[in-house]
Amino acid sequence: MKEPVQIKPILLGGLPIAVSVMKALRMPELLTQHVPDGPREKIPASQSLNVLLCNVIMERFPLYKVAEWAKDRMPPGTSRRLNDDRIGRALDRLFEADRSALITSIVLEAISTYELDTSRVHNDSTSVKLFGEYPSSNAEAAVPERGHSKDHRPDLKQVLFNLSVLGDEAIPLYFKVLDGNTTDDRTHLTNWLSLRGLLGKADFIYVADCKLCVRESMEFIDSQGGRFVTVLPRTRTEDKKFKDWLQDNSPSWNQVKEIPGKNKSDPPSIWSMFDCPYPSKEGFRIIWVKSSDKQRIDEQARTGAIEETIEEFEQLRKRGHRNHKKLSDAVQDIFDRKKTECYFHWKIVAETVEVLKQSHMGRPTAQTTYKKIIKKKYALNFTHNQERIRYEAKCDGFFPLITNLKAPCLEVLDIYKFQPRLEKRHQQLKSVYHVAPVFLKNTKRIEALLFLYFLGLLVTALIERSVRLAMKKKGLSSIPIYPEQRECRRPTGDTILELFRDVRFQSVIQNGKQLARVPDKLNAVQKTVLNILEIDQKEFFTPTVF
Repeated sequence: MKEPVQIKPILLGGLPIAVSVMKALRMPELLTQHVPDGPREKIPASQSLNVLLCNVIMERFPLYKVAEWAKDRMPPGTSRRLNDDRIGRALDRLFEADRSALITSIVLEAISTYELDTSRVHNDSTSVKLFGEYPSSNAEAAVPERGHSKDHRPDLKQVLFNLSVLGDEAIPLYFKVLDGNTTDDRTHLTNWLSLRGLLGKADFIYVADCKLCVRESMEFIDSQGGRFVTVLPRTRTEDKKFKDWLQDNSPSWNQVKEIPGKNKSDPPSIWSMFDCPYPSKEGFRIIWVKSSDKQRIDEQARTGAIEETIEEFEQLRKRGHRNHKKLSDAVQDIFDRKKTECYFHWKIVAETVEVLKQSHMGRPTAQTTYKKIIKKKYALNFTHNQERIRYEAKCDGFFPLITNLKAPCLEVLDIYKFQPRLEKRHQQLKSVYHVAPVFLKNTKRIEALLFLYFLGLLVTALIERSVRLAMKKKGLSSIPIYPEQRECRRPTGDTILELFRDVRFQSVIQNGKQLARVPDKLNAVQKTVLNILEIDQKEFFTPTVF
């Protein structure tokens, strides 16, 4: 007996685009090769990991909903065996696998297939917050600890997500999960050695924040033929030496760049540089940079902090204070929060107040006698430290770079100014992929899941790079992928995938068999993007199974 014909809509989204990149990197094949299966697994661990990776890229569902999401994209019968327990065991297999060899194989495939420029690498880390105590953390995995939280949640334990990207469109190159209380200055040497082994060379330019400015790290990289660019910390004596010299001298600034303001009324952004005549203590080159935008920001920040401090001081003055220590602690607390102690001269003065009090209880009369009581009160007096304010004002807008490069100043500046592109990858990890909170108890599984998040970042970054290079090649300055077909000059991988969010195909089913697949009609913008990516429409709607 024939059953009625059913039409089942299946959401496809931008999954075919992501899968095409995964296949170009041979990810399914490499996962099968490096991740062993359990003795009684009915679904290969690599297949479960492929499903989870695609979900990380497209939807970010919790583990218990991944099987439901994947049931229309897996071979019949296979999806019924997929559940959160099986996915969890697949994460265990991934943790136990040789992940260093796996990441090397995938990244080298990306470098070869997409012809990536590996001459420059940028490194930074961010925290991934965890909810829970994790009392019996596994010693083999990164240990969740309380540390400096970049999510501003010092009450939570965390692990560190240390990421290195290429100077070529910030393509993720390498990552490592570290203990939650690890400081960056302890990671750069091992990270540079890992990158040298991955790239097979030492002469790439390694760019990082001021935690790289450690004698041991810089001298080792330089001795091995490596190159680096970083920021000189404010705690170094070279910084104070230059700022002291600046009070009575004027450097020979060389204007290297002028960028028009975003609006007509905005002033231009002017960049000037000065090659310091004396090197660092280690003998490396110091370049001082002056930014007109930073100068305005520094001045506004200092002025605002001073005004806020004065407002809180005035509130303190309105209250009576009988305890010298409590008032002193309150003043110190304001300074600690506002970081403005150097801008004020202050002291607490004692004031005596005479008060008359009845000698005995009762209603006062003409015969009532009084006794004199002397009470001591404390008040805050403060003035501005004008000398220090003038000192800091002359240093507004400056920051020093330290490097072993002999390149022109402007080239060194452009290299360092790419660092915010790496921070955008961290933002993508947290705000687009919603990596935190991580609702897993097993630290091995947490580390394995973060490995898949790294692969997801790599896939979307390659989509982003492919679109931008193709636009440049075709002479397209922008494409209308924003809502209401607004133009976008620099599309991201996530924006490209979001463009296809509602794309479906209709599956015509009778007696449990698929009779036909009817794809949605793509709009003009979607066709343009597929044309840019050189993906055929028929190929796009080809059944995507794992």
